[in-house]
Amino acid sequence: MKKLIVLLLCVLTVVSCFAACSDKPGNDDTTAATEAPQTDAEETVDQNYVPNLPEEKFPGKFNILCEGDFWGTFDDLYQEEGSDADNVNDAVWRRCLAMYDRFDVDIMVTPSGNTTTALKNSVKSGDDAYDAVCARMPLIASSAANGDLMDLYEVEGLDLSKHYWDQSANEKLSIAHKLFYTVGDIITVEDRCTWTMMFNKRLAEALDLENLYEVVKEGRWTYDYFYTTMKNCGFAKPNDDGEWDYKASYAFSTHRDMAYGFFYSAGLSFIQKDSDDIPYIEAANNEKIQDILVYSLKVMRDTQLTIDAHKWTHVDPWATRLTQAAFEEDRALFYAEVLSTIISLRSMDTDFGILPVPKYDSKQENYVTFVNPAASLIGVPIYQKNKENARKSGIILEAMAYYGHELIVPEFIEKAIKGIATRDVESIEMLDIIFKNRMYDLGLINDWGTIASSYSDLVFNNKSDYASTFKKTSKSAEKQLKNFLKKVGVVS
Repeated sequence: MKKLIVLLLCVLTVVSCFAACSDKPGNDDTTAATEAPQTDAEETVDQNYVPNLPEEKFPGKFNILCEGDFWGTFDDLYQEEGSDADNVNDAVWRRCLAMYDRFDVDIMVTPSGNTTTALKNSVKSGDDAYDAVCARMPLIASSAANGDLMDLYEVEGLDLSKHYWDQSANEKLSIAHKLFYTVGDIITVEDRCTWTMMFNKRLAEALDLENLYEVVKEGRWTYDYFYTTMKNCGFAKPNDDGEWDYKASYAFSTHRDMAYGFFYSAGLSFIQKDSDDIPYIEAANNEKIQDILVYSLKVMRDTQLTIDAHKWTHVDPWATRLTQAAFEEDRALFYAEVLSTIISLRSMDTDFGILPVPKYDSKQENYVTFVNPAASLIGVPIYQKNKENARKSGIILEAMAYYGHELIVPEFIEKAIKGIATRDVESIEMLDIIFKNRMYDLGLINDWGTIASSYSDLVFNNKSDYASTFKKTSKSAEKQLKNFLKKVGVVS
């Protein structure tokens, strides 16, 4: 992903240079041309690596159990020729074709309303029906808890250290150096489910705001900066009837998952891991969490500052349409949602820009975001263990991830930023910052003892006593975590 964004930045910079020159036909001062963006000098990953895939064939089907069409996961894995005019779907079909040409294997996806139950039934029956499983985070985590998934580090043919696998996912989701599920360029769902922030450029200019891109790059894009900007800009106002409803104008438009957005942007996690890579729960960060909770309430529960979609489900059950409309109609200065929303905003008349979620304070080194647990992860069924089929699963999944990086991701990036890239190169730079530090949290995915959801409930219900909530949930969470570790063979 990073390589492609950097390449796109370089291309767009050159294009903008030509555009600038064409706008000034009499300008011969070539020294004024825009410089190419700087990239990290400490690049340690060979982005041009081509996996040493075997020449052998695996004739027949490669069957992936998938959670129906939830968040487009099915479409990420399988397409037929000429399905529609979408270039991303066409790239998925070309990958299927490449897999057949290379391995004589037909990619097959079996949808299920509940992959956890479907896989459990398959394991019990011993039918060996599935070569892999791809499901939403909580569902595939349940499959791991049931003992139905292999340790991916034991799957021959998988090289999870390569750039087309998400290294942050590998690191954060491992348990005692075992990895039951991960993700990479085999699908784009985790990119589409990455939490991000946008701003209305016309409104920002009219309100005489600083260059927000520079604020980000200078490390000043913090909680305090964000809140002060919203409070002082004077943009929020009631509707024509004097009411603060979904038709009013707000400084910030979002929904309840922003509670997690603030939580993770401070560099926190509900679950920690010790030196042996074993997850545990501790109260060491409770004071900081309490501080973030109070801040989140200050931002999200101020009904004359922020519109929260989930407070308006009585108007529209799919209330995120209301908060998106506020941004599209120039009735919201800032907007926070998953990255896939950018695709639906491409036709927006007003220019908008992309930003990371503000960080806790200026002392914090990196901007951090989280991947919404609506994203899917990949695993291999336990009954493939110690069989030649495990090697087949490893080789095919490795090839799918590699071809996904080469064929699908470039089309996804173009689709995601089409209509934005021509507006400003700096939004693409912001995407690079966002993708660099994405949080995957076992605590959010598994929600042991409701340790994560109870925090979100506090924000939604405008309650500020985290200590009492943690005291109630932590005991149950510790018990459930211990049971999980027993089931996956980490502790006795």
